[in-house]
Parts: sequence; C-alpha cells; structure tokens
Amino acid sequence: MPSHGTAPRRSIRRLAALGTAALLTAALVSGCSGTPAPEDTTEGTTAASPAPSEEPRPTPSAEATPDEVGLVLPGSCEEIYGPAMFEALQEDLPPLNDPSMSDPNFSNTDELEETLRSLEYLQCTWGRASEAGIVTAVARVSEEQSDAVLDILESNGFDCYSQLQGTRCVIREETEGNALGESHFLREDVWVSTFWLNAPIRGYTENIVEAIWG
Repeated sequence: MPSHGTAPRRSIRRLAALGTAALLTAALVSGCSGTPAPEDTTEGTTAASPAPSEEPRPTPSAEATPDEVGLVLPGSCEEIYGPAMFEALQEDLPPLNDPSMSDPNFSNTDELEETLRSLEYLQCTWGRASEAGIVTAVARVSEEQSDAVLDILESNGFDCYSQLQGTRCVIREETEGNALGESHFLREDVWVSTFWLNAPIRGYTENIVEAIWG
C-alpha cells in the first residue's frame, strides 16, 4: 500500500498534462463531474453510486446520530462552524456542498480513506471541482478506531501534536505552485478530517473544534 508521502506527488504528476483546473477533481474528488451545478445546499451530501465492480460506499449522513450519552454532534454543515467562519467561507470559497463535490476523496492515504468511509459521517465541502476546495468529514469513532487512525497518521509522516484537548495531525505539500494538505483532529470519540487544496485554511480546524466542543 503506498505511503502518504507518495500519493500527493503522484496525483499532481499525473495531472501535469491535464492542466491546473483539473487538479482538484483528481486530488479531492473521485467519480464526479467537474461541471458545477447552479444550486447550493447546506446539508451533508450523498456519495455517488459506485460502478458495479466496486464495493458500495457507505452513504454520508445528512444528520449526525448522537449517542444517548456524551457529546452530541452537529446535525448539519452550518453547525460545525462559528458564524464568522461560515460567513467567510461563503464569501471566499463558495458554494457549500456543490454537487460536483458529492463524492470526494478524504485523504491521499488509502488506509485513512477506507477507515473513514466505513463510518457514519457528516460531509461538508467548499468550492467546486476545480483548482481549490475543502473537504471535511465529522465522524464518531470508538477508542479502538481512534487509536488505529492515529497509528496510520503517525506511520505515514503526519506531524502529530496535542491541541485543544485532543490530538491533531497535519501534513502539507507544495508542488508546482499548488498547496495541498490534510488535517485530522481526534478528541474523545470524534474525528474531524479535512483535506484541502489551495484554500484559506488558517484557523479552520480550530473553529470547528470550538463549534463542536464549545
């Protein structure tokens, strides 16, 4: 299985002949059209139907299902951001959950991608399938799943450190004028995963953490 370190470079090299406008489509989006649709939505989106030869992908939840006890997760994408951040994203990287981003990639690390898709998650994307965008998922994880995710992150070259009473792991790469990166935050039984390309990402994960945990 290829390590994370080779995946972003592989994606960008493969797209060199296709042009920059195709970069986000392959790096962040799989199995969806790059043609933007006119309608926006603030709800979590539904993954595209797989080809017959593929294993069915779990459908992302439009509403998080809270446990009887413990932290109640947000039920919509609007609720995972503070008001100022949500307004800034609407202005700087619209739209939220464009149909062209309905079936995104969540990571350039295959193990992380597979693990996240095995969970119930709230999916929120910003931008269209183009040269800039953000893909975020908020998922409930067990203690064993959280430990497994951290092991994958650490073994694939992510920089992991304690932050906001949880563990955050990040990686960033700049190639041919494009900035590509991931941020994964784990705290208690929640995993906040973000994959971004050429996007205004400063303070993004911190804002989500504040919105969820207060």
